[in-house]
Amino acid sequence: MALISVGLLGAQAPAAPSVCTEVVLPPIVKSPLCATVSTLNRPLHPVIRGIAPGGGLGAGIEYDAPLGDRWHAAGAATVTARDYWSGEVGAGYRGARAGVETYARLRDMRQLSFFGLGPESDRTDHADFRLQERVVGALGSVSATPWLTIGARVEGSWPEVGPGRSTKLPSIEARFAESDAPGLTSQPRQIRYQASVDIRIPAAIGERLYQGAKYRIAYAVFSDQELDRFSFRRLDFEAQQRFALFGPHRRLTLHGLVSITDTDAGHQVPFYLQPTLGGKWNLQSVHEDLIGSDGTQATLRGFRNFRFRDRNLLLLQAEYRIPLRGPVDATLFADAGKVTSRRTDLNLADLQHDFGFSLSLMSGPATAARVDVGLGGEEGIQLFFTIRREVIP
Repeated sequence: MALISVGLLGAQAPAAPSVCTEVVLPPIVKSPLCATVSTLNRPLHPVIRGIAPGGGLGAGIEYDAPLGDRWHAAGAATVTARDYWSGEVGAGYRGARAGVETYARLRDMRQLSFFGLGPESDRTDHADFRLQERVVGALGSVSATPWLTIGARVEGSWPEVGPGRSTKLPSIEARFAESDAPGLTSQPRQIRYQASVDIRIPAAIGERLYQGAKYRIAYAVFSDQELDRFSFRRLDFEAQQRFALFGPHRRLTLHGLVSITDTDAGHQVPFYLQPTLGGKWNLQSVHEDLIGSDGTQATLRGFRNFRFRDRNLLLLQAEYRIPLRGPVDATLFADAGKVTSRRTDLNLADLQHDFGFSLSLMSGPATAARVDVGLGGEEGIQLFFTIRREVIP
């Protein structure tokens, strides 16, 4: 998705309550736990995170430290259980109302799923492909008001598609041709120019029901620099609305996302840059996240990662959160969505549906770790484990 996140690589998340001060544990457990937390809060520290769907969780090392009052620099390297790897560096400036960052990343994803294009794609056509990606770019943001942020991004990318490395699935070229997956045989260098507007409306003082809203509009131009075949434009609109219902700390979250792509005559959208539905997140650029539902960026959780892929996308989600005990929360959710090749088909007909539940380990107001169980998607039970924060406090 071509959505911009205004956070900087070196910008640290708000400090969460320390387990060393809030949790009552036996000394034999608490002492090593506190030592681990102290290590993770140092500039050079280990990280646990994923690189892309299907790659599993990985371990790595990150350096994250300020360069004065406003400047910041960071770098990270990660390898996952399925031999995905990434390395990235960045440096930026964050003022009271404006920020800017430059970044670079190398990423190798060896087993990305592909089922074909369109809403009628067949899960029996499941194949995989390898995507190697080199990205260099810059982004910036200005807070025009406390509730309005304007952002921009310029980015160059050098993608390379190759045979998938899975031992259980056929590689993409064995089942699909260039006509089925545009960009399969050649991948040009792309330049992306993007502008975005973020609106964040907090809950009004004294309003018990209304818990705030987030809106985002992003417009991106992708320019093919080599083949003059894969230039396109994309408009994304995303909204999240929260309501408090049936007791303290219980809330209903409504989330929606629409993505519309347009091309000139003779141009196509490369399959690896088309928006997708299914699983817990999409392929994103550096500092590029969905607003998402309540503590997750998952889409259709009753389906596999990247299950549906096409030029245009519609996603609707509802999620109800219930605190269980201590730092553990439970949620009930329902998802609906579709992908289409034509904008005129972005309606409420023939939506894919699923439902399910999740358990979250909270760190203050932030989700530290979460497992989603998706049901009803005609593909059996789907499990998705997510570490929202790169370092678990």
